[in-house]
Amino acid sequence: MQSDSTTEAPVTAGIRRSAGRSVATDAGGYRVVALCDGHVDFDLSRLPGVALDDALPVAAPRGVDARDLAVSVNAFAVVGPDRLYLVDSGNGTIRGPGLGHLLQAMAAAGLRPEDVDAVLMTHMHGDHVAGLYDGDRSVFPNAEMIVSEAERAFWDAPEQLSELQRGQLDMARKGFATHSGRTTIANPGAEVVPGITMVALPGHTPGHVGYRIDGSDPLLIWGDVVHLPALQMARPDWYFVFDVDPETAVATRRRILDEVATDGIRVTGAHVPFPGFARIERAGGGYLYRPTDESL
Repeated sequence: MQSDSTTEAPVTAGIRRSAGRSVATDAGGYRVVALCDGHVDFDLSRLPGVALDDALPVAAPRGVDARDLAVSVNAFAVVGPDRLYLVDSGNGTIRGPGLGHLLQAMAAAGLRPEDVDAVLMTHMHGDHVAGLYDGDRSVFPNAEMIVSEAERAFWDAPEQLSELQRGQLDMARKGFATHSGRTTIANPGAEVVPGITMVALPGHTPGHVGYRIDGSDPLLIWGDVVHLPALQMARPDWYFVFDVDPETAVATRRRILDEVATDGIRVTGAHVPFPGFARIERAGGGYLYRPTDESL
């Protein structure tokens, strides 16, 4: 909820008005379309142990008020000459009117659910998987689902789940059930579809992955490596409450931020401010998220 004591910060205002929008860029011979499913309002409790007095001066120069946090929920269409893939599927109908706008965003981009050939899952939390189904119906009836082996194993062992993760279990199970017979299990390093490689990014969940679109001007879609860029870029050690293994999530974030800052590869993700296409720069002990032209 917006703070009564402040005017809405510019980045936050942009996040809150992006539901149902689509923005496209080119990468590796594909057209990549960012699809905004909506946003979620958060408070600072989602970053355990982070004090408001520490967060305010970090967020303010980046156009965000740490007392009034909003997080984009994005998915991505990867459009080839004769194939259409999605990376994640948004929230579907499981939450309120601020979410569940993926199909609207697809329509705005001229894309139809029945034309999707595969949905590449970064992981199986509800804001990524629940858009796969509507009741018992598959929203993408002709699509296979691609998921990492470690992610499948994680949800197949409910006894190991924390109470917080058990709240996601039914949604993960339904995602698998509605794609029974249409699920491909892969491992990081595999080219899961032509020109797109699964990348290991564990910590948020054990099987959390990203997808790198290779070729000219490549792009890494990194899933939930970062939830609150205005804070976690400057302080990669600040973890998110839904991280299954916070220590590994922090190590993964540091590693991948260092790699993309060194390589200059573009990135985007599920929870960066829509549409999220950016390059990463080092800044002191942290990093800066520099939106590329199509994100401005």
